[in-house]
Amino acid sequence: MTLGRQRLIAALLLSLTVATGWFAYAPSLGASFLLDDLSNLDGLRLVEDRISALYFIFSGEAGPLGRPLALASFVPQAAAWGQDAAPFLRINILIHLANGCFLALVLYELSVLRGIRETDALFVAVAAAAIWLFMPLLASSSLMIVQRMTTLSASFVLLALAGYLHARRSIEHNPSAGLIGMSISLVAGTMLAALTKESGALLPLFALVMELTILKRPVSIKPALWRAWASVFLLLPAVLILAYVVTRVPYSAELILRRDFTGWERFLTEARILWEYLFSAFIPRPGNFSPFHDGYPIARTIIDPITSLALLGWLITLTAAVLLRRRFPIFSFAALWFFGGHLLESTLIPLELYFEHRNYMPIIGPVYALVTLAAQAPAPRKRLVYSAVSAYILLNLFVLAGQTTLWGSSPMAARYWQERFPDSVRAATLVVTHQLAQDGPGRALKTLHQLVEDRPEAGYLKIQELNLYCIIHPSEDHHSVVSDLDSLLNGVDFSYSAGTMLSQLFTTVTHVECNGVDNDTVRMLATSLLGNPRYKADPGYNQLHHQLMARISRFEGEFDQTIQHLQFAMEYKPSADLNMMFVTTYADAKDFDSARGFIELARRNHPINPMKHFVWSKRLDTLSLFIDDLDRDSESARGSR
Repeated sequence: MTLGRQRLIAALLLSLTVATGWFAYAPSLGASFLLDDLSNLDGLRLVEDRISALYFIFSGEAGPLGRPLALASFVPQAAAWGQDAAPFLRINILIHLANGCFLALVLYELSVLRGIRETDALFVAVAAAAIWLFMPLLASSSLMIVQRMTTLSASFVLLALAGYLHARRSIEHNPSAGLIGMSISLVAGTMLAALTKESGALLPLFALVMELTILKRPVSIKPALWRAWASVFLLLPAVLILAYVVTRVPYSAELILRRDFTGWERFLTEARILWEYLFSAFIPRPGNFSPFHDGYPIARTIIDPITSLALLGWLITLTAAVLLRRRFPIFSFAALWFFGGHLLESTLIPLELYFEHRNYMPIIGPVYALVTLAAQAPAPRKRLVYSAVSAYILLNLFVLAGQTTLWGSSPMAARYWQERFPDSVRAATLVVTHQLAQDGPGRALKTLHQLVEDRPEAGYLKIQELNLYCIIHPSEDHHSVVSDLDSLLNGVDFSYSAGTMLSQLFTTVTHVECNGVDNDTVRMLATSLLGNPRYKADPGYNQLHHQLMARISRFEGEFDQTIQHLQFAMEYKPSADLNMMFVTTYADAKDFDSARGFIELARRNHPINPMKHFVWSKRLDTLSLFIDDLDRDSESARGSR
């Protein structure tokens, strides 16, 4: 068979894989918004023009860089926010399918560069891309809408790796152009990927793993020059990332209270989780997959047999991968790529413990190793091996279709996840959300009450229970519920949702006369929650607390207290919402000079980021015009009298 015909068949098979992937994911289009979708994307409801779009794009707080490129990708779907998740999901699925094509290109370039014959290189590229595209473990990467940050960042990483490998292939013929191309791919790719999600900064580490394991040093470049280049573009970024990770420990006492684990405990727990990721990736059991793993048990001591075995297993694996990287390059590549890909999110940085989407890039290493070993099978067994790989791809596809169908039926998915993951508070609250919509508040109240009875550490959910009681039974006496809630709040786990629920409760009592619950009740509960050490030490929650106190004081007509609470909130972190609250509070009091003075002060306290500074200034310009209009109207009213 000619080379051209082989490439055509490979292209057709890849196209068929991508088309099949679309149909496999299509049942999920009925899914709903989940978890961090709301906290990260709720600003879409305010997107009306270019300025508001820019504000949304540069207002991100999900990571230290703000992830503006990821947020920009959500702007075209702003009109559907909160109403229909399908437009968001379609884009997510298309990004995943495109990434499958990018991955096939990367693995083809890598295989050819390693000297693998063309037929095997095409097989490896297409088969590995198919396994990866249909892997059920990765489904949540596309079906949790906000995780577009993960998949779009991976797009830039994969395209940059393709450019890197393509340039490296030309290095024997044109060393200077090859090095320049590799350098541009790494620098541009890392910047774009990291501005989409910070894990994109691992791009140079992925390239370093390839160079240390399965690629040979270019003979056309002097060893000293190659070492110097690799030190600057590959080794230095990897060292900086490792140093950043190490500097995140030890955790502060406040952080330990909020997260409920130390740096050492997180490290031990992640050692177990990483093995579970690998097991779930290659042995796809439907009951293992869920967006909800917040109930995962924390490993408190290394004495625990499973924990010690998991940690020892990684120590042996990584040590062998480094020492034997020339004798067993494929094994070393798989191990170092997987662990390196988890370096930021699954080691010492104090994030939540378990999310399946964190495997989106790391699992590529083991997948490539598996398929490469299959391609190296002896000729007599080749057909059998290819058949086995095809069967495995179909198995993944079958399980994936079941997962996407489940996600597409949100109420059914919520009940299933709660049953499979009974320790997850988030899974239970999702059930409550669907019960409110489908069965009414009575059923939801029972579920909330039982959840708090079973899990006192989630007692903040009783705020939502009280809120529902005020809505459906406002005339009943709620003093006992308030008393129970007040006694629980000092010991509940940390959750920003508690602050949101208190704000919702205040909104309810301003519209409904609820027996035993009023402004003072909300103030008392908020004060009790702030007395909880987990909340008292968190700057973000303190800001939310004072914003709520400012709302209550403003509703009661207490101008001085409102301004005082807003000032306290601003000390924790300036924000556009606080600017708006300050200016409108002064406007209500017709103190237009103070409003202008605050606006000028806010201009001086602008964000350092140039784009955020620009948007910040535009928002203040709007507030300034608002005050000028009110001032003129007030002057006209006085003149007419």
